[in-house]
Amino acid sequence: MQEEAKTDNLIMRVFLETIESIIGSNGLKSVLNYAHLEKYIGCLPPDNDEKEIPSEDLRSLYLTLHQMFGEKGAHGLQLRVGRENVHRGLKKRPGIARAMKVASRLVPETMKMRLGLERLAEYMKDASSVRVDPSFVGIEEQEDCFLFTQRDSLESDGITSEIPVCGVSQGIIEALIEWITGHPHSVEEIECKATGYSADVFRISKARKEA
Repeated sequence: MQEEAKTDNLIMRVFLETIESIIGSNGLKSVLNYAHLEKYIGCLPPDNDEKEIPSEDLRSLYLTLHQMFGEKGAHGLQLRVGRENVHRGLKKRPGIARAMKVASRLVPETMKMRLGLERLAEYMKDASSVRVDPSFVGIEEQEDCFLFTQRDSLESDGITSEIPVCGVSQGIIEALIEWITGHPHSVEEIECKATGYSADVFRISKARKEA
């Protein structure tokens, strides 16, 4: 019997806290009811790294946001959720934040970006309770950008769309890169499984984003 994939409590807790901070407690309740995740209403997961949350629950949340708010509406909300996930997650994991800042203190900005993306890739691989293929996440450096590739992402799984749908992942990358470099950089999802590609690919510009 195949083991059920699970992710850690903190991922789901921060996700739900972020949604509530954006659309309010009643809005969160509506989302959870629509997703058939009533068990989380008034009962957030524990604030720890134990892998107790079925990955299917997280997938249901992604799908529900897309269905309830539409392609464009969901994307804006997902971007905010992704960015806030980074801000809240770093606050809740100060040890990881300090280690990343120390490691990137004396290196060029491009290297800071790579360090941030590598740490994100490690975190994504470690987030599941089951062993994932090493190629699940990939980083490719080009002359003017980095390409960050996700395969078998829950965010685009089961969705068909004319535009990329992985706003949470995009928001996470945007916020992480700005946090570790001190400057915003353009992040664009250039390929998405929901639009027919085999993976979700994000282009992160090495150039700082103009104000």
